[in-house]
Amino acid sequence: MKNKYLIRMEEPEDCLIYRDGAGIFYRMFLDPVTILLKNEMDCMQFHTSASDPIEYHEHDKGTETFFVSQGKFQCNCMGRGFVMQAGDILHIQPWMGHGFIPIEPESRLNILFMGIDQQVITQNWQRMLRDYPGVYENLKAQGKFRATSGAVATRNLPVASDFPPEQVHQLRMAGVGLRDHEFEGVKMQLKVARYETEGVKEIWDLHMQPGFYCDWDDFLPEYHLFYVKSGKVHCKVKVTSTETLEFDAVGENLITIPPYTPFGFEVTEEARMYDMDCSALMQDLCEEFELLKQEHPEKAADKQEFLSLCKTFNFNCTDVGYRG
Repeated sequence: MKNKYLIRMEEPEDCLIYRDGAGIFYRMFLDPVTILLKNEMDCMQFHTSASDPIEYHEHDKGTETFFVSQGKFQCNCMGRGFVMQAGDILHIQPWMGHGFIPIEPESRLNILFMGIDQQVITQNWQRMLRDYPGVYENLKAQGKFRATSGAVATRNLPVASDFPPEQVHQLRMAGVGLRDHEFEGVKMQLKVARYETEGVKEIWDLHMQPGFYCDWDDFLPEYHLFYVKSGKVHCKVKVTSTETLEFDAVGENLITIPPYTPFGFEVTEEARMYDMDCSALMQDLCEEFELLKQEHPEKAADKQEFLSLCKTFNFNCTDVGYRG
């Protein structure tokens, strides 16, 4: 029986769309949720370098967060050319021109959408290609399609440039956060800030040691989406008042938790995991906790004081800690 809380990104049965074509291996993992159309995610894997590039374009709404999970891409963002490698993240907001050309075989982009509804867009152009041969291939038709799907018509690629990646502010290079925070059992790197998602959420890169755990043992109106990059995380989901589902999430797995669902996880093998839908004001919380440690160390060491502070910033866990 399929586990609806776990998506094994390599498995056809866990994907909404799973299509391996001549040039691109395409997978759609999640439909968008809520009126914000968030948490929608897909993957484009390019079999050969320079095959079927993502042309230079921009959107008039929504955000896209690109995760390179293998290979390399020649990118252009707002007229600056640079190379993205495995572990790099690029976060695009409206009216930011962007495009990608794979420069190694099997280069892979995982793409997290908010406010774009890529699922509907994909279904429409696939139907046009299937049912009306020759129509979608017409550039004028493509322009009309893009205009009604939130994308501005494809632009000319800017003048070629070789820009230092560390100077591209939309790029979050592997191992580097906008802000870094370290606590017992976990190092946290802020990859996408709340001011970059219209105030909806933050995205964090979590480097976790075995024994680090977090529980949300309450009925909360929150979605959660985690992307496990490496290691192993043991999850418990309370599926009914008397039944708990337990499972392991490993590299290239998504953990997806719907609202009003108590759950928790514990790291069993050193793990790296992205929190893709952090509704808490986590950056604010980390700043306040550092201040608390400095001014009132006895309160900072008290678990109940810490959990109370967490709730002030909408981090509604019921327990968090490290069993080192």
